Amino acid sequence: MKLAFTVQYSGEGFVGFQRQKHGRTVQCELERAFSIILRHAVRIYAAGRTDSGVHALGQVIHLRTPLSENDINLPKLIYGVNSLLPQDLSIIHGAKVSDSFHARFSCLAREYLYCLLNTPYRMVLGASWCHWIRQDLDVDKMQQAAQMLLGERDFAAFTPAVYAKMGEKTRRRLDKLEVIKIPPFVYLYFRGSGFLHNMVRIITGTLVEIGQGKKKVEDMGQILSCRNRLLAGVTAPAKGLCFLRARYEEYETPEELIPPYRWLAPYI
Repeated sequence: MKLAFTVQYSGEGFVGFQRQKHGRTVQCELERAFSIILRHAVRIYAAGRTDSGVHALGQVIHLRTPLSENDINLPKLIYGVNSLLPQDLSIIHGAKVSDSFHARFSCLAREYLYCLLNTPYRMVLGASWCHWIRQDLDVDKMQQAAQMLLGERDFAAFTPAVYAKMGEKTRRRLDKLEVIKIPPFVYLYFRGSGFLHNMVRIITGTLVEIGQGKKKVEDMGQILSCRNRLLAGVTAPAKGLCFLRARYEEYETPEELIPPYRWLAPYI
């Protein structure tokens, strides 16, 4: 039997989602807790492998268990696993899924949110979830440049050059990119089929430079077409990035459990 779950975590205490030789990871914490409660070894698969410091409000995972539906009470399972998880990691929803379901390969779209705190002075509010930008940002120019990235394109300029040189396919489909100002925050909302390593953070860094006047709106088209990482902006810090939601035909996280991105300011 396969089970899918929606997971939230604060990324600053993890070296990433995926299991690693050194450091605390989300995958290891989840596999440890599930293995104790289910009383058998568990392997976790995720919709996306977030990097060190990246947060998640709606990460989706799946696992397989030899137990039957009669053996598992799903709410009790979630309560039990959460009781063994650290305070910066929690399961908020779960459901039985078909044998063909896969958290990564069945995913139709992934949504990310990058949070900028745009104030002249440092604030405590959002300090651990947002990237602080002192200079006032021209959100209109950022939005204009963002629209140049929509559709299926080659995003080689927005991933570390080493990955492109290793032969990784760099074409991706970006369905939506919005820049929304809700003072004192500026949000960048991304929705697409999939994302390259550091793609969201490099696009964000490039848009910030456009918003600051360091780059022009029309530069975005040249950066995209030249496929040169050196022309794009700096990689924005991980702490401002949040895996917002994964979309599937079969599995759905209830909307009320993940606030719409336009109304996230009070929660961050």
